[in-house]
Amino acid sequence: MNNRAAPSNQNLLDPDLHQLLTLLPLGDARFASTAAQTNRNQFIFGGQLLAQALYAAAQTVADKRPHALHASFEFPASGVDSLVYRVCKGRDGSSLSSRRVTARQSGRTVLWANVSFNATEAGFEHQLSWRSQPPDPDSAPVLATVAARYGAHVSEHGKGRLTTYPQLEIRPIDVEHHLLLRPGAPMSRFWIRARGRMPGSTSGWAAVLAYLSDYLLINAALIPHVDQIPNEHLFVASLNHAMWFHDTVDPSQWLLYETESAWAAQGRVLIYGHFFSAAGKMVASVTQEAMVRIRKEIG
Repeated sequence: MNNRAAPSNQNLLDPDLHQLLTLLPLGDARFASTAAQTNRNQFIFGGQLLAQALYAAAQTVADKRPHALHASFEFPASGVDSLVYRVCKGRDGSSLSSRRVTARQSGRTVLWANVSFNATEAGFEHQLSWRSQPPDPDSAPVLATVAARYGAHVSEHGKGRLTTYPQLEIRPIDVEHHLLLRPGAPMSRFWIRARGRMPGSTSGWAAVLAYLSDYLLINAALIPHVDQIPNEHLFVASLNHAMWFHDTVDPSQWLLYETESAWAAQGRVLIYGHFFSAAGKMVASVTQEAMVRIRKEIG
């Protein structure tokens, strides 16, 4: 057994996706994170946990690509303390494989995930189309322009949408809904792509897509309630996340992310999402349940 201590996550500032997905093998199907991307609350961004869990599982599977991810966020993860993923083997058949991944930090589980893999096969084909023809991503407004035009009118909660993580780039389509400036239907869509270095493998691209999938997914559930959102603070947290990968896609290319919230009550919301290529091909689907509270504490 390899008993090397896991490194601290402090050793990289604003890491790119290649660094975030560089996992240190510890032996016994255990992998340590070597970098962290934190959110404004100084917890690790949930998309990083999803991406690293999937990528850790992929290190133990050969000749198959990820096709499904089901994860539960158990506790917020610190961006300072070491984070270790343990992969447990499930099924290994000729066409399907499965792995159970547990992410632990400071003696407790912060995330668990089931990751499934399949070999490429032929079969029936159909898909839903995007809601309507989106504007070209290069003609959609960049965040710097949006910030200059709307910044003074955006609530404290909405200001987080004027910037983004350095590993990704977005172009909102309906800017006022994106910034939570006016209420509307519980739907949102925006162009998104990865920036900087990232893995070039099929599993690496899937992990990057998992990273992107957690970004602003909850926003669709907030749009109908703009007038009820307090200006000072709104606590939101992902509870569980499911994702299905329909096709291999380069996430450094523009992808349309269409999201919709089907339900909100009891301090929770349910959101669905679909990723489309710029040509309109559906490449992945997402479902997430999240907590929304008008206070900071968790309990």
